[in-house]
Amino acid sequence: MKKLLCCFPLLMPILFSSMLFADEYNYIYRGTRPMGMGGAFVAVSNDQNALFYNPAGLSNVPDRRLVLFSVEAELGQGAYDAYTDILDVDTDNELEVAEFLRDYIGEFSHASAAVFPYYIRPHFAFGIFGSAKTNFIARNYQYPSIVVDSTSDTGAALGYAHAFFDEALSIGASLKYVVRKSLTEEYTVPDITSDNFDDMVDDDVQDGSGILLDIGFIYRFENVAIGQKHFNFQVGLSANNLIGPDMGDARDLEEHVDIGLAAYVDSWVFALDYFDVAGMIDDDDDPGKRLRIGAEYDFENLFTARGGFYQGYITLGLEIDARYVQVDLLTYAEEVGTYAGQHSDRRYVLGLKFGF
Repeated sequence: MKKLLCCFPLLMPILFSSMLFADEYNYIYRGTRPMGMGGAFVAVSNDQNALFYNPAGLSNVPDRRLVLFSVEAELGQGAYDAYTDILDVDTDNELEVAEFLRDYIGEFSHASAAVFPYYIRPHFAFGIFGSAKTNFIARNYQYPSIVVDSTSDTGAALGYAHAFFDEALSIGASLKYVVRKSLTEEYTVPDITSDNFDDMVDDDVQDGSGILLDIGFIYRFENVAIGQKHFNFQVGLSANNLIGPDMGDARDLEEHVDIGLAAYVDSWVFALDYFDVAGMIDDDDDPGKRLRIGAEYDFENLFTARGGFYQGYITLGLEIDARYVQVDLLTYAEEVGTYAGQHSDRRYVLGLKFGF
């Protein structure tokens, strides 16, 4: 496959690339635990993911941990099918490339990777991140082409939170420095089969950077009796990507305000979020894409099962924690259309962490 395959290995190294279509919400990093819970994490947010969801949750971090190695790999079903087929394509041959693209007209392909080593303790977290996400879609049966819309993010994040009023109210903030590269282009068959396709892609990449501020709040209601069970409830609010969402020539990030509710009972956590409650992201106005529902159950700190509904589609996650090594499995579906239920892209994620 050579040249067309460069739309995986070329974009990954050149961009460390993160690819987003207009109808897929723009983000830096999402994490396997929040996505296993259907993306509902604003009122939970008690681990390293708080740096991207709600920094107020850092006041409820249970202990300290240093993770030296953290990697996640993600592949959509469409990308797997396309990859296996393209291995037999001679990408110097216009006829073969055109026939391959025609077979995938309208099919959405996604692949991504992320690294996120971090240090976390009660009230404080620091991490270094890099994410790479790439999506493709072929179109135009008569004159086939491939649309590539890609962005990459690398940088560092730190956050701090403090609790007030007997720890009922937590207020937190996080800062992120982001270096972003993005690519949004359409390439024809003659482009792909040309000798300078790699240089063409490299020239189309846009660069930028920015400093982002997140501010969050969590309020706790403890020992609320419902029947014979006692629940702890948390209500969360987070304002994300404040101050510097303008990424220069690269694709901008969007400001958004999210709200969430979480309930704790025994070994269960239940969560409900509404993303972008103020409608600041104008890609669409569909409430179904913004609603997230999830739950997790902790089996004696050995493994944790998660499930939820993200943009109307089921998510499932499993975390196996062997003290120094942690393995995460996740599947979720992204809505790549303009409203929930229009066009889903099912994805599968493997995460591996090593730390103390």
